[in-house]
This record gives sequence, C-alpha cells and structure tokens, in this order.
Amino acid sequence: MKTALITGASSGIGKSLSYKFAKEGFNPIIVARREDRLLEIKKDIEAKYDVKVQIEVCDLSVDGSAIKLYEKLKSQNIDVLINNAGFGDFAFAWDMNMKKANDMLNLNIKALTELSLLYVKDYADKDSTLINVSSVGGYSQFDIAVVYCATKFYVSSFTEGLDLTLRTQGKKLRAKVLAPSGTKTEFIEEAEKNGAIQGRELFDPAYIISSDKLAEFAYDLYKSNKVMGIVDENNEFILQDAVYPQVQLK
Repeated sequence: MKTALITGASSGIGKSLSYKFAKEGFNPIIVARREDRLLEIKKDIEAKYDVKVQIEVCDLSVDGSAIKLYEKLKSQNIDVLINNAGFGDFAFAWDMNMKKANDMLNLNIKALTELSLLYVKDYADKDSTLINVSSVGGYSQFDIAVVYCATKFYVSSFTEGLDLTLRTQGKKLRAKVLAPSGTKTEFIEEAEKNGAIQGRELFDPAYIISSDKLAEFAYDLYKSNKVMGIVDENNEFILQDAVYPQVQLK
C-alpha cells in the first residue's frame, strides 16, 4: 500500500486531500499544529477506509521544523509528498504586519523548499510524486496580497523548475503544481488576522469551490502526465504543461 505525506492537514484543503488519498488506498501521514484535529481526522478516516493514518504534530513555520520532520520520517517510504501548509494575508504593503510576513515566508517558502529538496534528494530515482500547492495568486498579482502572491510565484516557479530538472536528467520523480482559486476553507479568516482588509467581500460565493472538489482535482493532477493544474475563473480544472519559460542548458 502506498503512503502520502500531507502537510497542513488539520483543515481545509489538506484535510480533504487526506480523505481523498485515503479513499484511493493510500496510508496518509498527516501533519499540522493542532493535535486534537489530527486525532479526529485519523479516527474518522480509519473508520471509513481500510488504511492506517499516522499523525505528526508540527508547526512548519518554526525554523528548522521541516528538516526535523523529514528526518523523523526518513526511514519510511513516501510515495507522494503534498506540501499544502501555507497561509495568506489581506493588506496593502504599507499595512503589512511584519511578524505575519515573516511567518508566511517561513511557511510558504522555506519549509516547502526544505521538504521538497530533501524529498527530491531521496526519491529522484523512484516512482514518486511531489505536489506543491500554489494558487492562482502564483500566476497573477493581487494588490491586497502582494507578499502572499510573491510566495506563491516562488512555489510555482520552483516546482516547475524542479520538474524541468527531473525530466531533462531522466529522473523518475515528477513534480507538480496545484493552483487553487477561491476555496471554501479557513483561508479567508486566517488572511484577515492582523491584516488591514476584510477579505470576505473580495470573493464572489458563486466562484468558491469546496475543498473536497479541489481534492478531486488534485488527484486528477496526480494521475496525469501534466505539470500544473489550475482552477480557472469558471471553476474548471485545467491540466497543462509548465507556464514559466524553461531553458535546458546543454
């Protein structure tokens, strides 16, 4: 039976991903800060599906925690790594809370990069998949979320670049970008904390999809031979090749 390591799994997209991959026969390793929620999810998933759920309590925004987490799990075979943990912010640059900005950089960029590189080092020559969760904000800028969008531009470019390297060098591991649009999660509530703009008025409810639907999209991306899956303005899921220009040096 295969194993999927999923970060940010206590709610929203990460929680739905945990259920979806469990339904498809994966043993999930679910990671988040909130142990009580992880325990609830573990109990419910194991009651519904014939899988074993492992929980790991970890705050990936804390410097060094991503490396410690990976080293702890290093002896296990991880077929799929989904770097989903992350958060956003609604504020103009001059109103940005500096602690929140630093925490966002640590989680959205640093922890994701560390886990990705450690995984690539160990799994480049194995049939395995790395999925990094970006955003439509990783391919377009929003004036009230400049820092957040910049972190997601990094996630998108970094992951597309990893896949380019893996493919051109004949490696088996595939790296993929999942780019959600508005999704019904705790994201808006978290983005409003210590921010200057209320985000609830920014999204048309008609264009917000459920996290369960996004998890279905994510599994479609996993099964595909494409690099990127993005939710468009009509809530359609588009699977496509890399967006950023790519150069292979001879």
